[in-house]
Amino acid sequence: MPAHNYVRLRQICLAAADIARTEQVFNNVLGLEVCHRSELSQFGLENIMYAINGCFLEIVAPTKENTAVDRFLSRNNGRGGYMAIFDCADVDRHKRLAGEVGVEPIYERRNEKADLLQLNPKQTGATMMEFDHHYGDDGLLGHYEWAGDDWHRFVNTGVTGDILGIEIASPDAAARAKHWAHICDRPVTTEGGAGRITLDHGSIRFTERAGPELFTAIDLTAADPEGMKQRAAAAGCALTDAGFDFCGVEFRLKPAA
Repeated sequence: MPAHNYVRLRQICLAAADIARTEQVFNNVLGLEVCHRSELSQFGLENIMYAINGCFLEIVAPTKENTAVDRFLSRNNGRGGYMAIFDCADVDRHKRLAGEVGVEPIYERRNEKADLLQLNPKQTGATMMEFDHHYGDDGLLGHYEWAGDDWHRFVNTGVTGDILGIEIASPDAAARAKHWAHICDRPVTTEGGAGRITLDHGSIRFTERAGPELFTAIDLTAADPEGMKQRAAAAGCALTDAGFDFCGVEFRLKPAA
């Protein structure tokens, strides 16, 4: 059972201009198949989702000009993650905490299946934060409304293991970490000179860097990190010391336990 007032990094959302190519690359590199596609035409979007153990990787692409995702891609030249999504015990609690540091909702939805709160990215800094609560089962492998009813059969931990965390780069990383820590209701610790918020699943690392604030990296476990890097290179992704770059972020690979 999750902890009382749990907060978990449950989903990462990236943006791409070409969803078909993105799907092909991720299918090959991650060794996964798309677990769900949502009906998002009312927002001028299309998407794909991958189930990574009990967490999710979503990619959204604009189908119309001047949508939020289209503007994001133009503004950042494709750099940075689009959204960090947390599931929690009580969405209203995090709405109140966000309000205490001047962060307002930009979208809310509540029904018998799930509650959803999206916060203004201009006020959170770096990327959009979303807090959800899914009814029916609080377990990490439990109900997840945004992924449909049969996502479990698409999990393949024999290739891609788990999402461990994300990295936020900021010219004032300490201030950004303090800001997010208040919203998440978790303390900031220091590890290797970087601030870190440890959640009930996953963590958020804050590093100092000049330039615009961005969601810059995803920590991911793999059964064979070197094999995954080779597949990424074959797919045209730029390699890094720790992994590969794709969809505006670095995937930093660690061996699965």
